Amino acid sequence: MGRLQRQADSNTTAVTTFLQVVCRHGVLMGSTAIVLALIADGSVLTPALAAVVQGPLPYVFALAVIVGLFLGYLRFRSFHNARYQWPWIAYLFYISVVEEMAFRLYLPAMLESAAGATAAVLLSNALFAALHYFTLRWKFSHCVVTGLGGVGLSRLLETSGDLMLVILVHFIATFLNTPRAPEASSKV
Repeated sequence: MGRLQRQADSNTTAVTTFLQVVCRHGVLMGSTAIVLALIADGSVLTPALAAVVQGPLPYVFALAVIVGLFLGYLRFRSFHNARYQWPWIAYLFYISVVEEMAFRLYLPAMLESAAGATAAVLLSNALFAALHYFTLRWKFSHCVVTGLGGVGLSRLLETSGDLMLVILVHFIATFLNTPRAPEASSKV
């Protein structure tokens, strides 16, 4: 059983493979981001990506450094698994992109007119945390921390206006939380 997961009962199964994570979590979060992008006001995306569009080189460099640090960490900890590590890192970047677009950009923007800015952020991040409880079968305490982390990422987006910066911070936090794919959970 993964350190983040609650125990499976007779009606459920644990999420123990990379494919299960992609199917249960990645597909849902990606679909959520696509649906929200289609129904949300698209005007929120352009200013959120303005910094990366105007100067992509610092972001490319930052991403390269981050991935290099990830690989160094994995080597230092003796976690090697060539078969899954690159796809896992790519998945973590993908999930950072789609979750930030869905839960920090589109959903709060859609909820803000009806609920107000603060409630929109809180509702969006509560849904974000709840989805981790069900899709990844995380323990409730980890979901609370995830929701609070989401509020912090929402605050970072509000103050910086830079979606790519928020995505990179999410990417780092997600890697530190789950540095290895489920099938690569043992030291080699």
